[in-house]
Amino acid sequence: MTDGDGLRYPLEIGPLTWHVVGSGIYPAKGSDGLIHLAYALQATNSWSVPATIKSVEVVDPAHGNQVSGKNRVLDIRNEDVTGQVRLFTLPGTMNKESYTNQIPSGQSGVMFFDVTYENMSQVPTALAHRITVTTPPTPIGTEHTTLGHSIPVGREAIVISPPLKGSGWVNGNGCCLEIGPHRFVTNAMNGTLDPSETFAIDWVQIDARGLAYRTDGKRSEDWIGYDADIFAVAPGTVVEVVRDLPNATPGKNPEGLTIAQIAGNRVIIDMGSGYYAMYAHFAPASIKVHVGDYVKQGQKLGLLGNTGNSSAPHLHFQLMDRPSSLDDTSLPFLFDHMNLEGRATLDLTALDENTDKKIALPIDKHEAKALTRAMPLSRDIVELQ
Repeated sequence: MTDGDGLRYPLEIGPLTWHVVGSGIYPAKGSDGLIHLAYALQATNSWSVPATIKSVEVVDPAHGNQVSGKNRVLDIRNEDVTGQVRLFTLPGTMNKESYTNQIPSGQSGVMFFDVTYENMSQVPTALAHRITVTTPPTPIGTEHTTLGHSIPVGREAIVISPPLKGSGWVNGNGCCLEIGPHRFVTNAMNGTLDPSETFAIDWVQIDARGLAYRTDGKRSEDWIGYDADIFAVAPGTVVEVVRDLPNATPGKNPEGLTIAQIAGNRVIIDMGSGYYAMYAHFAPASIKVHVGDYVKQGQKLGLLGNTGNSSAPHLHFQLMDRPSSLDDTSLPFLFDHMNLEGRATLDLTALDENTDKKIALPIDKHEAKALTRAMPLSRDIVELQ
């Protein structure tokens, strides 16, 4: 806003429009000690000419729109895709070929962010985005810089207990730097583009040698984590249960699943205050609770399995803002206690390939430590208590 007469509200015209995908932007302290704001924007070129993104800046409206935090994101092979858009018209692979800084006329896509800070005191109360693009010559020029509206930063992540116990639990597809199989998901559900798995974790257990299964891995029961106890991370009321789907065959993606079967055997619990917890891929007939039951924190819910859209036994765990496995905004969370045993040194593609081929997972243990009130990050190996 300016003082005195004249234009009081700044106006900037440009080809791109954007908005946050989901219900908001939420901060969480990661196992690396940094505060992560992981989110996505849907960007659309509304003009009749192509637009090329020249720069993307995350800024703090309360401090003169100065650049805020450090934003960096990688594809599934650890290639930098910061400030690029995953166009809806490009192949749905998770490597760099799915990203571009060129948005054709009338097209749209998703831009991912992982904005980090040293501590919570540095996190602004709101963010905005300043994006500069170039176009072919137009009546108003060839370079266009637009400052978007202010977006509030939401509440800090909730603290919960882990859903599993024991050592060797690998966070295979978690948040935040890499845009892996969970962060990549932005499905159009019930008329809304949902970031339904941004902070979701696929928990796979490995043994002391770094292996995930014992013999050939072709049977679910051969995997280290199969039949592990799954516990409620907080008290709440059970609002959805699916219990009787069969195990899938390890090593291949299931075919013919309906949307309702993707999460496999599952439990969704209403934790109150707008938080819901989903535990997915339980072993057949292992779930101990029913819709309407009130569960206590730490109560056993069932056993880890390989049902639904699963190519190997694992627990898919997430918090969300609605009691739906797919029509929701995924929310961050902090574990009250965990021991960071190390981090896998492979990118997410190589991690999956090595697991499938029974090659021991290489682990960097230099940062091993006990953590309190922290969120596991992608490729962490942790002991859960």
